[in-house]
Amino acid sequence: MSNNSEPYQQSEYMLLQLTSDRSHTLFSTKAGQTYHSAEGAIMESLHVYVSPAFAHFRDKPQLDILEVGFGTGLNALLTIMEAEKTNRTVYYETIEPDPVPESVYTRLNYPDELKTGREAFLTLHRSADDEPIAFPSFRFVKRQNRIEAYQTDRLFDVVYYDAFSPDAQPELWTREVFEHIARLLHPGGILLTYSAKGTVKQALREAGFEVLRLPGAGSKHHMLKAIRKEEASNNDAPAQSATQ
Repeated sequence: MSNNSEPYQQSEYMLLQLTSDRSHTLFSTKAGQTYHSAEGAIMESLHVYVSPAFAHFRDKPQLDILEVGFGTGLNALLTIMEAEKTNRTVYYETIEPDPVPESVYTRLNYPDELKTGREAFLTLHRSADDEPIAFPSFRFVKRQNRIEAYQTDRLFDVVYYDAFSPDAQPELWTREVFEHIARLLHPGGILLTYSAKGTVKQALREAGFEVLRLPGAGSKHHMLKAIRKEEASNNDAPAQSATQ
């Protein structure tokens, strides 16, 4: 990481680290990866997920968002703030098979860096699984589950796809998983992810998405926005904008 002035704080298999924008991330010794970019956790979360989601649906007063990988809770916290800022309402469902323990999430410095949100941040983490909670412009429910086994009757506008990378968890980046996710999205709904790996683009195309390559966060060249087509088909041609 870019700042080593703060020693690691370990709880079980998660190490607390500072990123370049002074916000924390965690290093998972299980996955061998951090939860966020070393260049900035807050920076990356806003760039990859929150800002493009709200921009894509700029005229929609309510957004239904599914997050794959609750992790540190940063995406959810920033989404609450953006909903309040833009006077929108959000229904937010998040899936996390391996929750961050209280001894770790209470050390995360996002409310300090953002100068707001401490009570909301702790409430998100402490909420019981499958028990909806409500903020003025934000409804939230957390599921301790894996995306492959997740079922719901609800359709979403946006999926924040924030699993560990294809190198660490290749089983989460397959055509079959993305076909499952496509069924959870409204036609025209979007999946956002930091990974622009060729195999990910191909799996998304085969699952019936139009795949757009966007500038990545920080020094990362690219990220992906995948749009669920009106009629998803495994035989659709690849999107021109993401062929390289």
